Amino acid sequence: MATVADHSINVRAEVAWELPEDRPFHRRAWRLAKENPVGAVALLVVVAFVVLGIIGPSIAPYDPGGLDRNARYLGPSAEHPFGTNQLGRDVFSRIIAGTRISLIFGILILFLGFIPGTTMGILSGYFGRWVDYLIQRSSEAWTAFPQLPLLLTFVAAFGPGLKPVVAVIAIGALFSGSRIMRVVALVERHKEYVTAARSTGATEARILLRHVLPNIMPFILVGVSSVFAIAVLAEAALSFLGLGAAPGTPSWGQMLSPSAQQYMELAPWLVIFPGVAISLAVFGFNLLGDALRDVLDPRLRQG
Repeated sequence: MATVADHSINVRAEVAWELPEDRPFHRRAWRLAKENPVGAVALLVVVAFVVLGIIGPSIAPYDPGGLDRNARYLGPSAEHPFGTNQLGRDVFSRIIAGTRISLIFGILILFLGFIPGTTMGILSGYFGRWVDYLIQRSSEAWTAFPQLPLLLTFVAAFGPGLKPVVAVIAIGALFSGSRIMRVVALVERHKEYVTAARSTGATEARILLRHVLPNIMPFILVGVSSVFAIAVLAEAALSFLGLGAAPGTPSWGQMLSPSAQQYMELAPWLVIFPGVAISLAVFGFNLLGDALRDVLDPRLRQG
């Protein structure tokens, strides 16, 4: 009996336990791309959107605001891939330059509206009491006002342009983000790991930053992608109505304005390509948010 026990102990001692080899970043990225090809395509679309938003006007083959009466209504060709409009402007150059307006608009909505709203919502759901009451009653007071008449009031007071539009939509994102994240933080506050961390003497700030925040990060990332998708749609819709970018600005919404639609039978590319650009950007941000949620949420990743 003693010999068998000694032999088993020696076998265990001879086993060499080693940590698994850390895979390089490109291998891990390639594995994630193979497991979620739709998310990889969405990431490429979003990266292209951001890159074009940063350097788009400088790499446009033609001046987005330049006029050429001899090049009016030219169809798609090698010289003008997306054709030209009624003023001889290159549609491809205007779409590339218009990406910057959508990107800036989305960044402003993100930093002025969604991020502060997310912070307010997490604090509201986690701490409750008077903090929750103050934030949620303010949110209810704001949502009591119809957004479109309020936007028209801002435009009448400050003049047309993107500034009043950004102000109204950012405040809307502020309170909508707070309501969503309040529910998520409220659910996380009552889970066992919060109780266990509190029983060890951890402070509320430490629990919030080290435990609660990482667990709700997938919801925040999905919200960020949704904010950009909504911002692209909002900027295009309001510019289409004449409440956003100034006339003549290379904006996707301006390119779909009624002045372009009246030439749609003669030159359908005037509305097809801007519409495809808007749809592709919104589709990419939405799919990227879903892919990030699936990758970062352990429960969804396990499924």
